[in-house]
Amino acid sequence: MRTIWLPVVSLFFGLSAFSAKATEEIDNFIQQVQTVTYDCPDSGYLPQLEEYLDSAELTAQQRFALIASKTQIMICQGQASQAQKMLYELTAQDGIDKRSYAYASAIYQIGFTYDFKEDPKRCEYYENAKALSADKHSDVYLSASLGIITNCVAGIEVAERLGMMFSILERYSASQDYGALAHIHNNIGLVYGTLDQHVLAAEQYLKAHEMGLKVYTGSNQLTILISAITSLFASGQFDKAYDAILEFEAINQNVATPLTNYYYYHALTGYYYRTGKINEMKQVLPDLELAAQKISSPVTDAMLKWYQVVPCVAEGDKSCISDYLADVKAKWPEKHRYFWTNIQYLALEVEMYLVLEDVDKAKAAFEAYANSISERRQRRQYSSSILSVANLYSKIHSLESQAIQAEQIKRNILISVIIVFIASITIVGFVLRKRQLARLAIDPDTGLLNAKTAIARIERLEAPDQGKSIALAIFDLGNFREINRLVGPTKGDFVLSQIANTLTKVTRDSDILGRFAPEQFILCLPNIDEGSAKRLFDRVQNELDNTFTLDAGTESVSVRSSMSIFITSDKLSDLKSVLDEMLLSISLKAK
Repeated sequence: MRTIWLPVVSLFFGLSAFSAKATEEIDNFIQQVQTVTYDCPDSGYLPQLEEYLDSAELTAQQRFALIASKTQIMICQGQASQAQKMLYELTAQDGIDKRSYAYASAIYQIGFTYDFKEDPKRCEYYENAKALSADKHSDVYLSASLGIITNCVAGIEVAERLGMMFSILERYSASQDYGALAHIHNNIGLVYGTLDQHVLAAEQYLKAHEMGLKVYTGSNQLTILISAITSLFASGQFDKAYDAILEFEAINQNVATPLTNYYYYHALTGYYYRTGKINEMKQVLPDLELAAQKISSPVTDAMLKWYQVVPCVAEGDKSCISDYLADVKAKWPEKHRYFWTNIQYLALEVEMYLVLEDVDKAKAAFEAYANSISERRQRRQYSSSILSVANLYSKIHSLESQAIQAEQIKRNILISVIIVFIASITIVGFVLRKRQLARLAIDPDTGLLNAKTAIARIERLEAPDQGKSIALAIFDLGNFREINRLVGPTKGDFVLSQIANTLTKVTRDSDILGRFAPEQFILCLPNIDEGSAKRLFDRVQNELDNTFTLDAGTESVSVRSSMSIFITSDKLSDLKSVLDEMLLSISLKAK
């Protein structure tokens, strides 16, 4: 009997050991990919996650946890509807441990997918997630609580809701849990936004973004920033909004999900729209359309159509406007409620009907616009008292935070003094070094960039935008020695100084201006259209030739310059050859 059963027993234990190892490996992976509710899992885990989901070795709970992480990634990538469908099927299964983190997270995620649509059903799932996570899963509990306070607490004044949020903020303020703090500030911003207090909302969003950058990775670095941009638009802070868009673009270089790409082009198009730069808006619209197609939803489709009709209105294209209105009537008969309350869209409707010369509909659209303005004014009057309460909460929180920090400050004073002393020495050395480098970059006779520095800066220029050029000119002072002879050697520096002042006055801050050689100056105009560049170069030469006229006895002399120009729509990849050709051109002109 032993000779028969021993191999079977050995095989059984071998398989058990293999199965235990595989289970441990999967559990470790689940811990790696699992992320708090207010952050996004690393999408780089997706291939491995899919591979595990294809495995027959998974337990039911492991499969549940992996799918819950997958849907969280999908939501972060803008696939909320698809994720919601998967979550419904997932949570409807029998035999799932409803005390687990994965189950509480999945229920919260369903609520969040409804939040995308501003659907009241979100509240049911937020309440359920909060109950499931109490005393067990702090991130789910925090997210669900904030979702309830922001969107679901009926019959409670906004001031009280803000008080509840500041109370939560107080509890987390000493924790250095930057992800949670960013989440709280973001929700305070949402409440301010509902009060039409977009300056305050933007302030909270930017605080949230700053804190989130310390801990967030991937697309979650950008979701709060797009909210800040929206509030900056709504409060008319267009310069700050553009700065935020540039920051968004820089971060998105390493993220570039379909959703973040859509956010970027939507924000950039919106900036051009609000600042009346219709030509720039038209150039970006194809990129927005392509990005919108990859995350197609009723809201993004409607927003795209809205932005696409704006140039038609600006150009008085009646056919385009009529097609748009017919499309809206067919696809969105009741329109998204956001459109009904958006001042800018209501104003656009008035403009559309005026272009179509439909006076009756223009009047009706104007009445809707005026009513919306009136309602907004009433909301702002109502919110003024609320904001005083909110300000009080903010001050109380600030004072409490200061009290907590006071003891820590005392303990840190001695260390700080030592650090400051060391830092002072370092800074002095840095400043002296920086000044030395600055001196090395400047031509001492003219105060302009020297040749080496000017050329280095020109070489670093990126390729110009579409339709723009990089324009380069060398100005040669053909009679510089004659002028020096007339004024005398002691006044040569004065001549150079006057010429440098003339060049500086007629050039822009963005231009690169330097002394190329003893009798030559170089000027580079980045990202400029060709016609403007030629006109500016002609103006510079004219001003240069009229810098001054000298009369020394019977001799009268003024500056005589020659100019060589090079204009390209590409990056200056071989600047040395270009400069050699330009110098040759000047030399031939001199002959």
